[in-house]
Amino acid sequence: MRMRNILGLVLAVLMAAGIAGVAPAALRAQTPAQAAEQKAKDEKAKAEAAVKEKDRREKEKTKLFQLNPVVIDVVESLRDKEIPNMTVVKTELFPMTIGTTLDTVLERQPGVDVQRIQEVGTAVDDDSIKIRGMGARRIKVLKNGRALNSSGVAGGYFIDWTMIPLAGADRIEVIKGVGDPRYGNVLGGVINLVSKRLRTDAPETELQASEASFGTGSFNLFHGYKPGPFEYSLAGGYSRSDGYLRNGTMSLGSADLHLGYDFDFKGRLTADVGFATTKKGFAVGNRTSKLYGDPHYGLALVSDFPAADGEIMYGGMGATAEPGSWWKKTKWTFDLNYGQAFGEQSFLNVRYWLNRGDREATNTNAAASRVFHKLFYDDRSQGVSADYRQSLAGQTISVGLDYAHLGDDGDKNLADDFRAPFRNGSYVSTNNLEFYAMDDIRLLGGKLSLLPGLRYVAYEGRPGPQGVVEGIPALKQSGLAPSLRLSYSFEGENRVYLSAARALRMPTAPEHFWHYDYDSGVDTKGLPFREEDGLMIQAGWRAFLPSATQIEFAPYAYFISRYIQFDLINFVAYNIDRAKIYGAEFELSQDFGGGWSAFVNYTYQKSRTEGDPFVGLFVDPQDRGFDEIPGLPEHKSNFGVQVRSGRGASAALFGQAVSSQKTIYNNNILYNTDLRVRTQAGFVRFDFEARYPLTAFLEASVFVRNIFDKVYQERFGFPAAGRNSGLSLKSRF
Repeated sequence: MRMRNILGLVLAVLMAAGIAGVAPAALRAQTPAQAAEQKAKDEKAKAEAAVKEKDRREKEKTKLFQLNPVVIDVVESLRDKEIPNMTVVKTELFPMTIGTTLDTVLERQPGVDVQRIQEVGTAVDDDSIKIRGMGARRIKVLKNGRALNSSGVAGGYFIDWTMIPLAGADRIEVIKGVGDPRYGNVLGGVINLVSKRLRTDAPETELQASEASFGTGSFNLFHGYKPGPFEYSLAGGYSRSDGYLRNGTMSLGSADLHLGYDFDFKGRLTADVGFATTKKGFAVGNRTSKLYGDPHYGLALVSDFPAADGEIMYGGMGATAEPGSWWKKTKWTFDLNYGQAFGEQSFLNVRYWLNRGDREATNTNAAASRVFHKLFYDDRSQGVSADYRQSLAGQTISVGLDYAHLGDDGDKNLADDFRAPFRNGSYVSTNNLEFYAMDDIRLLGGKLSLLPGLRYVAYEGRPGPQGVVEGIPALKQSGLAPSLRLSYSFEGENRVYLSAARALRMPTAPEHFWHYDYDSGVDTKGLPFREEDGLMIQAGWRAFLPSATQIEFAPYAYFISRYIQFDLINFVAYNIDRAKIYGAEFELSQDFGGGWSAFVNYTYQKSRTEGDPFVGLFVDPQDRGFDEIPGLPEHKSNFGVQVRSGRGASAALFGQAVSSQKTIYNNNILYNTDLRVRTQAGFVRFDFEARYPLTAFLEASVFVRNIFDKVYQERFGFPAAGRNSGLSLKSRF
């Protein structure tokens, strides 16, 4: 998609919207009395909507987050107080990049490591995003409170960030660690994508089109309105990119329909249907030599692309991706939610959700003159939840239940696959049952909050037909996870908190499967396999100073027994006896006046492990003293400075500095039991972004990323993009 096509599409949509706005008036034929009556009704409706909109805006306030002043409404303000370890990333803070999915949003946040294979189109495994050193299996991803990461196990487990588009998003809430019992089975934290608020005074439409380096283009649409008790919105988009790694192409389409109705008896019913489809080419190895240290290791096999490792294709796909290899995924999500208020002090919410996702994959495997071509029935999951909140004098009691059945329906090969036809059943399905209860006790006039909580977690993993064939046993585990948080607010929005929680995490279905599977690259089924357990301690201080300064500081320490390490290179999951992760995050934002602002954040993180059988058995003897969780840089900093004009134009310079880190590397050779610990070099990168309002309804933005064309890696073996740029147009009306 070229820029002229995208701009043409924007103009066409704008014209269509304009025509739609005037056509009804031109077509109507009314008597003068009818016209006058209709005009009076319209004016009354507009006046009522204006009053509602004015009331809403009066409840909003503006804060400076990083570089931009952003509007915070009353709901966001309440959640900010209720969850003090939460960071809100508004759309104004979304970085401008060639990527268009959720993983691109979080790279400038303290405590978050973004380690993608490619900045667009890959990001499909455990290590792509980490919160406080913990990846996908210890992160819960939600959309408006509804769980999203529930894929099956046939081809491994990960959060596929390309299947979580940002069209229609208002903000991203990032909750680090565990502060109360509502979010179970996570240690890293929660990422919650919150949809746009719907206007009540008039329909709102937003269009955005962009063109960037590497043949990257995108188009997004949002339209929504809440004229009364009924509400609706439609969001969708399309993006594509050639990528910069060999065979690393990607296309993504998505659509989401939201309907809602507010009943007179204080009930609220919403229904959401989402669809996403993506086709991605697997990055193909492009090194003359795979052997690290060989002079030819850094030489590209095909000169049009940088020297890089290749991605691995899981699930009986020949493993090593070759030119022309790809997968295509489709996923439907359904969500039905009902909330009921009982007076002003109590509220009940119930939800049912359903997923249906499939993945078609092909590996040309030209070297062996045979084709792998399979269809995976990846996601056949559903769940229900309910929570009830009762406010009493000086306290709020909350209880809740979550049940989820997560599973797949196996796989089959297609007609051109070189193997004999087969159709496997499911591998492992899980039933997760969880209860929680907590009491938010407010003292000292509401300034002090004491929040004791308890969560019961039960895991039941059942082998499906194919799991039985492969010798996977059933697995049941359960336990109680208490937590306690103290939070104190002083001088308006300033607050400090301290929390402690039992670090209880049950295994996921893929960990269960790959620990016992006889076809693993390294056989671990004879090793013990238990749930994780331990203690999580975290604290935080946030202050808004009269000098227009915002300061945040958050130290943490996690002590985990039986830490489950999941190694996707060698297809193993096993327990490390003990793991300790600790660190601190600091952020400072400053408004200097005159349109100038700046921010800087810094993350320090360390880890230590004891009793790692994998390192002891399969890492090269000279590296067996390695006692860390791999892939954690000790130091990371983000910084930026921005100037804004009175008309809303802005220009900003950003920087990111990441220290070196240790990783376990297999020379990009599967089943390599002579692994080496390598050092991934640190880097400093600078980016430029600018926005300019062309009219009251149309804004242009431009970015230049990696200004000085720095050579660096987010993931070992896969170089990041060189200097790249893009242009975007956004229209709101």
